[in-house]
Amino acid sequence: MKIVTKINNASLKCYVYAREVLPFLMLGLVMYCFMSNNSFADGVNRLAGLKSDVGATFGAGSDTEYFLYLAEGLMAGMGFMKTKNIMLLGGLPLLMVFTHWALK
Repeated sequence: MKIVTKINNASLKCYVYAREVLPFLMLGLVMYCFMSNNSFADGVNRLAGLKSDVGATFGAGSDTEYFLYLAEGLMAGMGFMKTKNIMLLGGLPLLMVFTHWALK
């Protein structure tokens, strides 16, 4: 029983110490990442080779665009049927224009 009590006390002391020290360690890690000359601060775009793939998947004329239009239309129709509010149908063209502009 004495060993269990000592382990519990040590665990509690470690918890209290970690609770006091961890915020400063995390702040130090963030400052290190922002201020040091390491791979995080190089300014190298590691995803530059994926721009064409992302544009083909999510850009204008892709299947994702048409699925978004379909989902917007279905949700506006369902919302209108539930609430009988014409503003839901009036907002649909505005939402589709924004989606078209955002995916350019």
